[in-house]
Amino acid sequence: MGRFDDSYPPRMPRRDTSDWGDWDPDSARRGYTGHVRALRDLAIARDPAFNLPAPLPRHQSSGRGDDLSPAALAISARAETADYLTVEYDIAEPGFVELYDAVIVPRWSVPFGRLLLSVFLTLPRTAGWQVLDVGCGTGYPTLELARFLGQDCDLAGIDIWEDAIVMARRKATEEWLRNVTFVAADVTASGQPDATFDTITCNLGLASFADRTAALGAMWRLLRPGGQLLVTLPLQSAMREFLDTYHLTLRDLKLGDYMRDLGKLISARPTIEAASRLIERAGFQVQRTVTDSFTLRFPDVRAFFTSPLIQTTYMASWRGVVSDLTIRRLVFNEVDRRLRARTHASGGELEMTVPMLCVSAIRI
Repeated sequence: MGRFDDSYPPRMPRRDTSDWGDWDPDSARRGYTGHVRALRDLAIARDPAFNLPAPLPRHQSSGRGDDLSPAALAISARAETADYLTVEYDIAEPGFVELYDAVIVPRWSVPFGRLLLSVFLTLPRTAGWQVLDVGCGTGYPTLELARFLGQDCDLAGIDIWEDAIVMARRKATEEWLRNVTFVAADVTASGQPDATFDTITCNLGLASFADRTAALGAMWRLLRPGGQLLVTLPLQSAMREFLDTYHLTLRDLKLGDYMRDLGKLISARPTIEAASRLIERAGFQVQRTVTDSFTLRFPDVRAFFTSPLIQTTYMASWRGVVSDLTIRRLVFNEVDRRLRARTHASGGELEMTVPMLCVSAIRI
């Protein structure tokens, strides 16, 4: 059992959580009453008649994966029935890339991509623009950018996930998009000449790099001087409703060591200031930080814990906080009970808030 430590977490100065995506443990008991302002600092008018590029047809699906292949359906079924405290996933497994594209991209990547696109549309550009999308996965938002920019610009998507690149290429071929290409490679060893691109986008891809400094350094080298970098990422308090419940459960069970580990896990995730510092240390000058948020909704707590989205983005790190499996089951059973009570109080639907950040920077 962990050692109870009444002094942790240390009390923090109160701040306006409507402006920051930081997770504040002092707010766990009281709850968060603020919300992140949408599209902050964008010095443009919001024209309701101006639409973003329409998403690809697959992203208009329900997000349930109604047309999945048998291999992908098998993975989805496993997610619903397996023990979420121990289940593992392999991105190379047949069907996983299809499940990712049909279920995870619409619910997770698309909201961040729309924030990125809203900022992208404000950038100055000329004919012959060269754009690189780092960590492009199955082609979102690369294909949206290709469709929007048209034939007088060239785009490339790069990702080390070969199955995803194959799917992205197939989508581009089906749409006859001739201004985009996809490369299966690590951006840190892409072989592209320095100062090749006018703009680099990275929608949620930065977190996938073990060495984020090296990844940003590679992006700096590939950008021309004065070129634009757009990076999106979830802020520290993403899923704060779960984080609050997890933190309070560990506290009430007097598991101080594990509570400390949870605090370290959360504090290692990006805030606006931390993300800006990281990007500036790589040689960029941050021009603006734009924030927005969205809400993930689940019909019940079981659907939350067994969601492929939750299991592949957060669950491994959450359950890793409590290393002992017996204690982990005890803790998550109590978290489950408290979340069920929260769901009942809110009318039968579990909601998770996700604050988003888009950093716009230039190479200096």
